[in-house]
Order: sequence, then C-alpha cells, then structure tokens
Amino acid sequence: ARTRPRVMSCAALASARALAPKRFPCLRGAASRFSYKTHSRVVGVTPAGAHDVSTDSAVSEMNVDLEIDAFRQHQATAPTLSFADECRTLVDLGRYAVISTFGRGEAYGAYPNGSIVGFASDTTGRPIFAMSSMSSHTGDLAANGNCSLTVTAPGFTGAGDGRVTLTGTVTKLKDTDEQKNAREEYLKKHPDAFWVDFGDFSWHRMDAVVGARLVGGFARAGAVGGEEYFKGEVDPVAAFAVPIATHMNADHADTIVAMTKNVCGLTVQGAEICGLDQLGMNVKVTRNGEQFKIRVPFEKPAPDRKAVKEVMVAMTKAAVKAAAAAAAALRPRPKRPSPKRKRKRKAVTSIFSIKRTTTTRGWLFESSRHVSPRKDGHVLRSQQRCRFSEEFSCNEY
Repeated sequence: ARTRPRVMSCAALASARALAPKRFPCLRGAASRFSYKTHSRVVGVTPAGAHDVSTDSAVSEMNVDLEIDAFRQHQATAPTLSFADECRTLVDLGRYAVISTFGRGEAYGAYPNGSIVGFASDTTGRPIFAMSSMSSHTGDLAANGNCSLTVTAPGFTGAGDGRVTLTGTVTKLKDTDEQKNAREEYLKKHPDAFWVDFGDFSWHRMDAVVGARLVGGFARAGAVGGEEYFKGEVDPVAAFAVPIATHMNADHADTIVAMTKNVCGLTVQGAEICGLDQLGMNVKVTRNGEQFKIRVPFEKPAPDRKAVKEVMVAMTKAAVKAAAAAAAALRPRPKRPSPKRKRKRKAVTSIFSIKRTTTTRGWLFESSRHVSPRKDGHVLRSQQRCRFSEEFSCNEY
C-alpha cells in the first residue's frame, strides 16, 4: 500500500519558503496539487517532468529530512562513468539484444518489427550479427537498413536496470577479411554458435551509429551522438564485476550496509551490489519498505581487479570502524563512583589507667587499658598481667 503523502497547506508552504529558503532549497518554486481526500494542497516535486512520488519517499525532492537532504547532495557529486563510456560498456557486455526493423509490405512498412538477435561488438563498439536469410529481420534490413538495437545490462530484471538503444544502419559485410574478423569476434561471445557457418547465414554490422540513448536506472538517463559514442571507452572492471558482486552479496551483506552508511550517509535496512565499475558501485538498497538504487563511489579509481580488492577492503575497515564508534557513542556511560573522603587522623597518645592490687603473699596484679589510633577508628585494648613485688600499695594513680 502506498504511504499517504505529507500534507502542507498553502500558508504553511509560504512560511516554509520564507523561513528556510537556503536550508531547504527544494521548497522554492515548489508546485502543488489539490487533494480531494484531504481537501488541501499536497506539495509536488520541484523539477519539471519529475516523477510524482510521496514526499516521505527517499527519492522525493520534497523530502526535507536532513539525512535525505545530505544524501541527495552526496549523490549529485558522486563520480560515475560518462554516458559514452557506459553505453560502450553495456554494448561490450551484451550478448543478446532486440533489433527493431521496418517491416516489409503494405501492412508492416510503416511500423517497426522487433526481433531478438545474438550479437557481439568489435573493438570500436560496432555491433556484429550473424543473420539467417530465413529470418524476417534479415529481409527487412536488406530493404531498409535503418534500425535500432536495444541492449540490456547483464542480469536485467526490470526498469531499474541499465539499458542502451543504438540507432543506426546495418549493412551486410562483403569483404572476406571483414567477414573473418567478424566471425572471430562473434565466436568470442558465442563459442557454441557452430551454426554461423551454415550456408544461409551471413555477416552484418552496424557501421553508421547515429546516436545512443542510455537509461542507467532510476533518475539516470541521457543520450550521446554517434561520434561521442565511438570516442567512449569500455570500463576495465566491468568484465569481472559479476563475480565480485556475487561474492559480496552472499558473504558480506552487512558490510555493504555499513559502507552505504559510512560513504553516503544513508541509513538502510538492506543493500545489494548490482553493478560495479572502476569508479564505484551501484547498490540497490531497501529503506523503510522502498527499494531504489544509489551510487557508492570508491575512494580512488580502481582500474584492475587487484585495485578493486584493495579499495573495497579499505572501505570495509573504515565502515566497520565508523559503525563501532557510532555504537559506542550511543552506549550509556557508566556512572563514576564518587571519591571517598579521607578521614583526618588525629594524633592520639596512648592512655594507661593502672590499678594495683596485692595479695598477702606479695603478688602484684596490674590491669591496664590502652587506646591506639587505627584506620578504621580507635580500638580499645585491655591487658592484664601480674608480677611479684615486695612493695605494694592500694592507691590508684
């Protein structure tokens, strides 16, 4: 069920704009729409053409939570691949795509026809195809080579995953050397494609790329021209990103959550790496029942597998240390015992009170009392002894 959005009256919105124009810039120029359920105005998203989402959502521009505000500022400056590099990388990783051609005949000539095809890309980023003469799209391209090719990211499951659409012209390769090179490149991606040597198959290539449209996930989309696309470079980490992400998600899920908090400042309940490049990670997080993707950048670029391991180990240690410090700060401190007062020792002299008593045979009995100072107080000691004396008296002194 969708969470009810925050409701703000026009007067409250005007006050918020006046009181906090700098702290909450998203309130300036905010649009509003009428809610028939609450009979009041509900603040809408600021950017024109943005998604209409609940103001409580982490992806809403109208969420004025301090943590979300800081998170948005971090994501705005997080380093990512350029659109051209990301397009080239997705095409290089792809193995199957949807090619849309113009159909033949009166019924299909004005409408595109989509087909799933296997492909590979050469070193310059041009897609290569092995097409059978019995396929409908092969005849379509022979009549009109203009088409588009949609390539999805590895493990594509939905609209939140990356994809790129190339628009250009596909032609049949006639040169023998080009056919040989195309076959080698194609078999690198499809080593079991023995059928490419069948007599009805021929080699095709998209030589002219007019442009590329990229959708990298939620809130990341753009387009590049053909020249810019060919100037892009394939990311060196993308080839082994899947095994790294699989290992981290299976064995270090808590660490990914800690890294997300430490690097991006966002508190999440779950995190899963869904993409990796030399500049950082694309992480799908779960926060308050919502799932969306965020960018977790590396501390420094990691151009190879060893560098990626070193960077991620350093980020893990920093995240664990920060989490331990945060937990220690929340832990209540024990009360320190009040210092004991030192008692002043008084100089006490020994006091003797002696009483002498005699017997008829000359024995003298002495009884004494002695007071001595100690740490736990004055202790009274009694002592009695006897001795033989020729002189005796009954007086007390």
